Amino acid sequence: MRPEKEEFYSRATSRLMRKLESMGLDKEELRKAKRFTLLFRNSFKNRDVKLATFAPDLDGDIDVFTYDADGFCKSSSYAFSKLMGDKEWQLMYINEMWTYGPHHYLMHMPSKTVFDLTEDQYTHSGIQVAYFLGRPVTLNKNENQSALRFMDALGLNNKMDR
Repeated sequence: MRPEKEEFYSRATSRLMRKLESMGLDKEELRKAKRFTLLFRNSFKNRDVKLATFAPDLDGDIDVFTYDADGFCKSSSYAFSKLMGDKEWQLMYINEMWTYGPHHYLMHMPSKTVFDLTEDQYTHSGIQVAYFLGRPVTLNKNENQSALRFMDALGLNNKMDR
């Protein structure tokens, strides 16, 4: 990634960490949320993680992703919600009717705060995500396959129910 995109990516990660601190999470939940956020954000940069997560769906052509967070919205949001707890973290979905969609992100239910691990895949191009279009979603077994591959690539496969 070019240096200006790398700096933008780093700032986006820092904003996510600050957002977590503002949600009123208890100490243990905050520690866990920060750990997964950093793990996921760092893994988005890893070509092997991209291959493991997306290659089966893209016939191995992961070069369609030009920014590190590209494509990870569903897999990372689903994994985060499962690891942190479905009651606290709702998986949300903006359907393909949005010009730039579809898009998945999280809603922290106690604070009603949007938490989007991959928002910067849009904002680095000047696009604001239309969260008002989002609706709660549950993924079926076919839809969660990339998330399970993502978790396998990170060694988190035994941390949640499938």
